[in-house]
Amino acid sequence: MSRFTMGSEISKLLDNIVSTSMNQIPPPARFSDYDAQVITKFKPILTSITEDVVKNFYDILFSYEPTAAVFQPDERPLREKTLRDWWIRTLNGPFNEDYWLWQAYVGVIHYRRNVTPPMFMGMWAWIIDNVIRKTQTSPELVSALVKLGATQSSLMVGGYYDIVEYALNRVDIGSDLLRNLVISIIEELATSIKK
Repeated sequence: MSRFTMGSEISKLLDNIVSTSMNQIPPPARFSDYDAQVITKFKPILTSITEDVVKNFYDILFSYEPTAAVFQPDERPLREKTLRDWWIRTLNGPFNEDYWLWQAYVGVIHYRRNVTPPMFMGMWAWIIDNVIRKTQTSPELVSALVKLGATQSSLMVGGYYDIVEYALNRVDIGSDLLRNLVISIIEELATSIKK
């Protein structure tokens, strides 16, 4: 059952984020049905490290000033529950449309919390590295986790661009205006670099 009312504005936006992001990731780099089967194959060992992943994930975030600033002091138990629920849901599958819509939503919500792409992607790298260290696992699981992380990170970053475009359109500022401004600034930066 979908978490979002199908046909609603948010559902359409999330669907656009998912379809755009998925279509832009080259198939060999995108999380696939085969990768889902690999996650299922290694589910017992991945489940066994759930508490380690959750605890260490938040130990890192709460001990590093830039990421700690995202949180309220008393919210760690709630955040740990959220991560644990995500981890278990991910290990249980399925990786269907509802899962990817949810992941697009999670990515967008991270922006509201001032979680930046470097924070998000850095912690994805930590999850993958931690799983490799804890499980001494096979290359096929490493590949599946890397592609899962890349796909979810793509949804987050792609979602940010779609949300910005959506917001600009709501106030009658075309996304081309922002894109042209950004390109102008990039060109200015590029010309200032000594060759």
